[in-house]
Amino acid sequence: MRNAFINTLNNYNRNELFLLTADLGFSVLEKFRDKWPEQFINIGVAEQNMTGIAAGLAIEGYKVFTYSIANFNTLRCFEQIRNDICYNNLDVTIVSVGGGFAYGSAGYSHHAIQDIAVMGTLPLITLLLPSDPFETEWCVKFALENKGPKYLRIGKNGEKSFYKSLNDVKTLNLLNSFDGSVIALVTTGGMLSVADEVCQSLGKDGIKCDLYSLPIINHSLMKDLKQISDKYEYIFSLEEHIKDSGLSAILKNLFSLEKVKIISFGLDKDICHEVGDQSYLRKIHGIDSYSVSFQIKKILNEKM
Repeated sequence: MRNAFINTLNNYNRNELFLLTADLGFSVLEKFRDKWPEQFINIGVAEQNMTGIAAGLAIEGYKVFTYSIANFNTLRCFEQIRNDICYNNLDVTIVSVGGGFAYGSAGYSHHAIQDIAVMGTLPLITLLLPSDPFETEWCVKFALENKGPKYLRIGKNGEKSFYKSLNDVKTLNLLNSFDGSVIALVTTGGMLSVADEVCQSLGKDGIKCDLYSLPIINHSLMKDLKQISDKYEYIFSLEEHIKDSGLSAILKNLFSLEKVKIISFGLDKDICHEVGDQSYLRKIHGIDSYSVSFQIKKILNEKM
């Protein structure tokens, strides 16, 4: 996703564009720095200062992107994002790399598992949560073509592509569809590969499960989501984030629970001490493909 981000930014460049980094992005951002050196600033390890500078540039009419590890340019400088960027409705895109457990071995300080909930509370902001390189390109182009505060959360571990071309990406993407399916799995922000494995596992047992990916959360998406609520008995949500405060909360607030049952697969808020790589942490917290498919099968069998 990182390469998709910087390549899209690099190819689109205009004079009003600035990219700021807090001393991160080595081996990724050099493409932009070398091509547009006067529009690239390494602020140093000073994310709050970077956010204030981004706001100042945006006030002067520039389109600004800030880049850092997910928790560092969100939670560390939440006040500056809230008061400087969002309050003034400025055209700044906060790019956080390493969503979820992407930096799992670095420990809890690097686990971005509350960011969607926190950033989603801010006024006027659009959440851009791609799950693969094509969705990342789509999200970057959205950020470039639309004004206002935006939060772009990307992975760092060579994520698999699920689309044939950029033209296939929309606000709500149906990637697997089966006639007569009464359940759906909805995911966002880097969990698409796991969700796809879940659907394949369910399919081997004769369970038809439609798969949706959401690269953007804004008002236009809400209309699209409402259209699918009457199609299913169960909608399962899967996220590498604290459950019931990110994607799951959005779905439960949107849908009439009398018509469809929302069941979330995510993380408990009290986890903070486990350290390991992304696949290990997903497994011990029950959001790997085996654990999720097992639980879905159990839920459906109990219903029957």
